[in-house]
Amino acid sequence: MARKQRITQYQVDEWKMTLEMFLEQGDFRQDGRPLSPAGIAERKQEIAMLRGLNTLRVGQLVDLDTVQPIYEDTKEG
Repeated sequence: MARKQRITQYQVDEWKMTLEMFLEQGDFRQDGRPLSPAGIAERKQEIAMLRGLNTLRVGQLVDLDTVQPIYEDTKEG
């Protein structure tokens, strides 16, 4: 059984704010020092994940293990 959760407005706002912050900082830390190559790769991965999360909508039901939407109105049989 999949672990499910409905997306809240707080989560959407948090993801959007974090993504905007990462995009503004680019390849630098909050204190202005440059990130290492490993840090840059990690930042790019986090930005890609946040872009995916930002496609989710408030009230949408998602599977917490795959972070994929669950469509309740699809009936089998």
